[in-house]
Amino acid sequence: MISKSDPDRFSPVVLARLAGMFTLIGIATGAFDIGYVRNTLFVTGDPAATVHNILAHQTLFRMGFGAHILLLLCNVPNEIIFFILMRRVNVVVAAVAMGCGLVGTAIESLDMLNAYVPLQLAIENGAVSTFTAAQVRSIAYLALQLQNVGLVISFVFYGVDEMLTGSLIFRSKFLPRVLGALLALAGFCYFTDGFVSFLSPSLIAKIYPYIIYPCAPGETLIALWMAVMGLNVVKFRAWTDGPRTA
Repeated sequence: MISKSDPDRFSPVVLARLAGMFTLIGIATGAFDIGYVRNTLFVTGDPAATVHNILAHQTLFRMGFGAHILLLLCNVPNEIIFFILMRRVNVVVAAVAMGCGLVGTAIESLDMLNAYVPLQLAIENGAVSTFTAAQVRSIAYLALQLQNVGLVISFVFYGVDEMLTGSLIFRSKFLPRVLGALLALAGFCYFTDGFVSFLSPSLIAKIYPYIIYPCAPGETLIALWMAVMGLNVVKFRAWTDGPRTA
């Protein structure tokens, strides 16, 4: 928590609105790539059709890839802004939340290499000439499957990030407490999806995608609130007036 003698060198309302806008951009770009592009081009259980679609719609594939990169870029300043705002409530919890968010972003960023493999294989000639067409399609499809694994691993870290941030928001009161509760619920769902996917694939097959549905309200509503309303400055600054153990 920042002491009263340490004057703020930023506008909390501006930072909150920036965080809200970054989150909205991330939601839109993620929905475009994961929700639209992947569902349009990737055919479950059919490597040949998937590679054919990617090669036939390279522009759409590249647009989805670029949108996902933009999502990851937005994650970095977003994590830092949330730390700056939430460290007043509990600096240790805020730091752990930021660390988990950045680790999740790093994992997902590296995982984008797998996402690009199918297109690279589809347009490559010399390097894969020793493989048959069926083998190339199988490798490309396997890369997409590995991308899903990497995404699920990142969910574990994102889940912890959102659970901790949601608890800080709930405690802070400079944002509506219901938003903190919804964000914590979203984090719990991400965390559960990530862990259960590895511990019990049969169970995740029964609860997916339902386990992901509660994530949308928490993330979307808090992003809209912060982008439009910012936060309660009076309650935000009140955290500087209390004892450090508050």
